Amino acid sequence: MKFLRKLTVAILSAIVFSLSLAFYEYTPSAQQQADVGYFPYDALFVLYFLYSIPIYIIGGIPYSHYVDIYFEKIKFRNEVQKYIMYFLIYIAGGLLIVGILLFISLLIDGDVSGLLISNVFVLGVCASLVFFHISLLFNKVLKILAR
Repeated sequence: MKFLRKLTVAILSAIVFSLSLAFYEYTPSAQQQADVGYFPYDALFVLYFLYSIPIYIIGGIPYSHYVDIYFEKIKFRNEVQKYIMYFLIYIAGGLLIVGILLFISLLIDGDVSGLLISNVFVLGVCASLVFFHISLLFNKVLKILAR
């Protein structure tokens, strides 16, 4: 049951993250230049979704599972302290997962110089925080529905 919950959160996170990136990268037709190829919004969404969903499933679900196991043992004084700790741990998780992916890319290609590494780390942090906040929201909705 817990895995199904995490899987749902991962899929929702990938959708929100992909929609956000597609919105950021989309060029409206009024601003498009002649003889330049542009992707439509839905193609950008599908492209970002196909790249992000495996990362959320392979990296995000296990990381979130281990964070939950570790923090079940810790008692926090209040919810704000707990939120701040989770927030920082998920930032570290985003950095860790992106670092592992860059290392794998380095092993496969032998070079990561073509990547804007700082931007890749920022995207990793944003993706992990999207996962964290959707997880919070999803858990609140489940608690409300359980009443």
